[in-house]
Amino acid sequence: MTHAHDRPAAGETTPDGVSLIQIRQPAVPSSYRMICFPSSRNSPLCYLAMADLLLPTVELLIVQYPSTLCDEDPDQGAGTGLADKVFEAVRGWADRPFALFGHRHGADLAYAVGCRLERETYTAPLTLFVSGQAAPGHRGSLGPPPLDCRVVALAARHDPRATVSAVRSWRRSTSGRFDLEVFPGAQGYLKTYRREVVNIVHDQLISLGEPDPD
Repeated sequence: MTHAHDRPAAGETTPDGVSLIQIRQPAVPSSYRMICFPSSRNSPLCYLAMADLLLPTVELLIVQYPSTLCDEDPDQGAGTGLADKVFEAVRGWADRPFALFGHRHGADLAYAVGCRLERETYTAPLTLFVSGQAAPGHRGSLGPPPLDCRVVALAARHDPRATVSAVRSWRRSTSGRFDLEVFPGAQGYLKTYRREVVNIVHDQLISLGEPDPD
């Protein structure tokens, strides 16, 4: 089982070049933690905005990818070892009930990390939120073994990069409960419908039972 002293301080860059941004309210311990996987190295801003609505119930831990990946195809991240590096960086932060949230290419990384957490540690995410991305199996690959945790998939109704049908394919990635949330438009729902996304996160986590904060 992981322990608090096993983890690097938030904001500290690990030897593998993965850093973490922790957003919390010190005066009020959070009941939950959500580990966020942005779509690229330079796109954490939507999560910073979501934090104002999630706190104090849910604190955020935002993954920052190595600077060497700035110009690389992030879709290859899980296959080139990025998922392993992120797993090592976040495994020590599972000291309270937590969820994973990945958008676009970050959804693939969140899924790969979630599978490793379930297989290799005594902790597992309560919920995996995947946003604006088709499931790995939809693209012709079997992908990692299915998860046991709940999966909630988010999609835009007219997104040409990730159709509703493609996003619905995440249903095959878990043996647990699956929910699909569809927003109007083609993209940008994490900003335009930020409050609705936050309500989905709150409702999904709280429906699993309110734990006592540390």
